[in-house]
Amino acid sequence: MTSDTEAKYTETKICEIDDSDFQALVSELCLCFDLERDDFANRKLSDLLMISVIEDKEMTRLHAPIERILATKVDKLLHGSVVRVVCEELAERARQRIETFDGKTVLSLIKKCRKSCAPQLPRPRRESGRESKRLFDLHLREQRRKNGVY
Repeated sequence: MTSDTEAKYTETKICEIDDSDFQALVSELCLCFDLERDDFANRKLSDLLMISVIEDKEMTRLHAPIERILATKVDKLLHGSVVRVVCEELAERARQRIETFDGKTVLSLIKKCRKSCAPQLPRPRRESGRESKRLFDLHLREQRRKNGVY
């Protein structure tokens, strides 16, 4: 797991990370989500994942024509590499252990953990009985006016 003193790659601007594997990961994700790579140069990886969740973008292997990083198994990533640390951060955010994803691809880890980057939507408030009756009465009045009753 990453410590609080370590750099959080998911919260760092994409253009500030000079790792070629990380940049390839971002390019592959943009291909998967059908988003422009240039739009995310000055944004964070968490923003990219958040937009994919909010817009409900489908994410499968078919959407990425050339896979290099996304097809890699999580347990085959070098310990300490930027992509491995990103995977650890995502797993930590989703309250999962990185070992849970051993034998699975980076793509499947991102699919499982990307919702942790999106803000939780508030639950819709259920209307009270009084509010429900008021709306029903309002609807009845409108119907009567429309029908010429009063």
